[in-house]
Formats: sequence, structure tokens, C-alpha cells
Amino acid sequence: MSIKEQLFVITSNKPDIKLSLDYEYELDRNQEYELELKYFSVYNSIRNINEKNNQIKLSTDNGVTFKTIRLLPGSYEYIAINEYISEYGGSVNGKNNIEFEGNLNLNKIKLILRNNSQVDFNVENSLNTLLGFDKRLYTQSTLAPHKANIENDIDVINIHCNLINGGFFNKYKRQIIYSLPTFTVLIGYRIIEKPFQTTYLPLHSFYD
Repeated sequence: MSIKEQLFVITSNKPDIKLSLDYEYELDRNQEYELELKYFSVYNSIRNINEKNNQIKLSTDNGVTFKTIRLLPGSYEYIAINEYISEYGGSVNGKNNIEFEGNLNLNKIKLILRNNSQVDFNVENSLNTLLGFDKRLYTQSTLAPHKANIENDIDVINIHCNLINGGFFNKYKRQIIYSLPTFTVLIGYRIIEKPFQTTYLPLHSFYD
């Protein structure tokens, strides 16, 4: 029996895709069909900062006064966080009074404080967990005691397809046609995934 393949290219700027196809012929309901993912591409714009982890307090006068900074929900690397808070923390001789520096070897972030600056993570909806710091006041430059969690525990993209059967996630059956890791590229860059070894999953539904 000959095996026929048909390739569909789907593009969308929405998180949920509903696709309607006009076939020149109808699928034979007595035959078995399978689907696979050939190629997947998306910009890395997964939100790692939201209303529950977007606040930090800054002082540039040795703790006399503090200003609460609220980052807008969105996708941030620590460099983007630096740019955001630099507007409030100020700088001297081209160096920010308050900034974060990444250590790729340790997967930790160092808080750098200059010119009597302080940072207080002990606020509601704090940034501390994302950056690996304890929820307390810092008055001097400090390497975070914990590993950074910039991805905010979002480490997998699961591509769902409600036409297939046979997918699994954590030992449970799910309509997942493919999974791939997040943050393989920097935020704002394009993720391109071409499965090295494709897996065909059986089609389980027909829609009129």
C-alpha cells in the first residue's frame, strides 16, 4: 500500500490557532491517518514578569528614602531589567548606581550597588525569586544566594493538536504533538525547531 504525505504550513499571530481546510477530496474514514510536526518557529516572547513578581524598592540616598518600582508585565532578560530600573536608580560617570550582572557559569546574578544605593526585595509581589535573591534589604553588592529563575519556571513549550491521539505528558495522555525547551535563545529572538527524528501520531477525529 502506498503512503501519501501532505504538508500544511500554518502561520498565526495568535496563541490559539483554528484551521479550516478545503480538501479536493474527503478523507476515507476507513483508513488510518497520522500527523507529525516538521518545523516550528516562534519569537521568544514568553512572559516571565507579571503582576505577581514585578516589584522592587530602590534607594539612592543610603536608605533615607525608597521608591517602589513596578515593572510592566512582559518578557525580560536581566539586562532589560537593568535598563528599566536605571531610569530610577540613576548613574554616575556612565555607570548605573544599581544594576544586575549575570554569571553564566554559576547561573546566578550579582547585584551591584554604587554610591550609597540600596535594594529592598522585601516587598509584595517581589522580583527576588526571579533573580535568585532572598526577600530582604541589600546594602552592598552581593552575589545572589540562589540560582536565577529568569524563565519563571516556564521551561517547556508544549505544542497541542486536538486532532491527534497517542501523545503523553508526565505519563498522562495529552494531545501534545511536540515539546521543546524554552529560553534556548534570548528573549526577543526567534526559536526555530526542526525535529531531528519525527514522530507520527495517529489521527483520532474527523470533523464535518
